[in-house]
Amino acid sequence: MQDVVMETVKRFLLLWIPIFLIIAPISAEEDAQLARPPVNNAPPPDVSSPVQNAVIEGIQLSSEPSKEPGENVVTCYFIFRDKPSSYFYEVKRGTKKLVFEFNDTQKGSSPIPSAAQTPILGFDVEQKKVDINKEVKGLNPEWHDLISVTFNLSAVPQISVSDEYNVISFSYKWSNDPAKTTKYVVKENKTNWGILGSLLGVGAIGAGVAIWYVTRPPTPPPPATPLDTSDLPSHSAQFRFF
Repeated sequence: MQDVVMETVKRFLLLWIPIFLIIAPISAEEDAQLARPPVNNAPPPDVSSPVQNAVIEGIQLSSEPSKEPGENVVTCYFIFRDKPSSYFYEVKRGTKKLVFEFNDTQKGSSPIPSAAQTPILGFDVEQKKVDINKEVKGLNPEWHDLISVTFNLSAVPQISVSDEYNVISFSYKWSNDPAKTTKYVVKENKTNWGILGSLLGVGAIGAGVAIWYVTRPPTPPPPATPLDTSDLPSHSAQFRFF
């Protein structure tokens, strides 16, 4: 009876030990994956910027007449407490948007209402966090606050940006006359087909001349003619030989 029990135990171990050796690593890997935190590019909710933030307290639009009749100068002021560490702006002609981003900046306690001034239809203020180490492999995330202001436009004006003290601003000229607005909008880069056509014409003529020069038949040499001896000096028999 003991031999039968031992034989049964042996068969059980021979059958299940290999299966256990295969299943155990798989289960351990699954447990490790479950324990591993999910990949998430969003900052933790309690993360704070490592630098002192500026605070945007308001955005103000104003319009004043210029020296030219019917023309106005529109100015947009970004008003801060302290000053952003840096900022940049981008003109998006395709979607008719103007975007300003201010680094190391956050909203103040007071809301910033939208405003309009032709061709600005309004604007949106958004608070974000950006990881400045995102593009550097191996560095720990370093989250900074960022304010993004997006202006929605009916047309894209030519702007100039000014930076003085704790006020950053941009301005542009505009006309209430729709027939004159093309004078103030950003011009798209277009190929000057007139100049390009002229260059292609000159190139075609030059290529034709080069081909004719290479492929023309050789010019035959002129026929041989007797040498002209009329200009040779004449010698008289002045010497006599003995």
